[in-house]
Amino acid sequence: MSVQKKSTNSTARRTSKSSTSKKKNASSSKVKRTKKKKIVSKKHVKLDKGKVTLLTSIIFLVCCILLSVNILSMPEKKNRTEKNTSISKIENNSTLQNKNKKFEEQSKPKTPVTQTKVPTVPPKENIPSKKQSSPIIENKPRVKKSENKESVQTKQIPQKKPFDIPPAKNNATIVIVIDDAGLNLENCRKYTNLPFPITIAVLPKLKNTKSCASLVVNSGKELILHQPMQSFNHELNPGPGKISVEMTTFEVAQIVKENLDELGIGVKGINNHEGSEVTSDIIKIGTVLDVCAERGVYFLDSRTTANTKAPQAALERDMRIFEKSGPYIDNVISRDAMLKELYKSLDVANKNGKTIIIGHVDKSVNILPALLQEMYPYMKEAGYKFATPSMLYE
Repeated sequence: MSVQKKSTNSTARRTSKSSTSKKKNASSSKVKRTKKKKIVSKKHVKLDKGKVTLLTSIIFLVCCILLSVNILSMPEKKNRTEKNTSISKIENNSTLQNKNKKFEEQSKPKTPVTQTKVPTVPPKENIPSKKQSSPIIENKPRVKKSENKESVQTKQIPQKKPFDIPPAKNNATIVIVIDDAGLNLENCRKYTNLPFPITIAVLPKLKNTKSCASLVVNSGKELILHQPMQSFNHELNPGPGKISVEMTTFEVAQIVKENLDELGIGVKGINNHEGSEVTSDIIKIGTVLDVCAERGVYFLDSRTTANTKAPQAALERDMRIFEKSGPYIDNVISRDAMLKELYKSLDVANKNGKTIIIGHVDKSVNILPALLQEMYPYMKEAGYKFATPSMLYE
């Protein structure tokens, strides 16, 4: 009986233990399930959309405000850095100045004379205050310095002259003769107004012959007779008061004397208008030279032909004459062409010491007087002299 009781008690204990263990297992499984449910419930929490949008808008606004503050503060930072750099530059300059002053004072020899010491300005006073607009103050002297540099550069650059005139050699003298006056008084006046010695040859027996002759004399220029002479081309009419090879020597002399008398007092010479045929005739041109010797005037051979006998006739009479030695200035009516001929005449004058060149009153009146007026000061500066044929006798 006792054994049966013990066995029943042991079975009861086992059953109780198994039941308790089952209860514990059931309770632990319940706890795990509840935890899992809680975790699942946390994962599936629903958010309020209105609150989320509010939060995001607030964050966006805060970011915008921070960005705007940074952007606005940028120029102030730049100004501060510029001010700091300008202040540092001024301080460096002031320190360098002080060092230079000290070095100069040390390098100067000591003299017994007492010198009054000038109080040196401390470098801090040169520093501009922060309230003042330092960039504006600094820019003003810089602009002045640049202006000074530009003015120095303009002074150093030599101005280009309008004419390429070589320096004069061999006491170079220019003799300018202007032919064919007597038609237009105003055209003649443009040449008499030139500021240097010039010779004007007046044609005879024209409507303004006498008025042009008196204008030339009264203006202080040199007057000569522009004697018309027959050329080889008989179709060319040299004009009234001409002489030709068909005339006798007496007729030639009479016409030349009449033409000289028409011009009046003050005639200094004669040159030929056309006249290639007459100047090639030694008898007829010799007669003209005889009249020149009688009246005390010179003869200028315009050299309208290379076969001129005027030099031979003058040699036979032991007489000095003048000859055109330079180019005709106005064969081509343009400024550039005339300028080239004038440059050629300068070369002749530098080579031979003088040159006699010829132009025409009415032909080039719109170009030549103004061109000579412009060139004259530069030619004078280069050392050239201006004269008339009668001045070459001196």
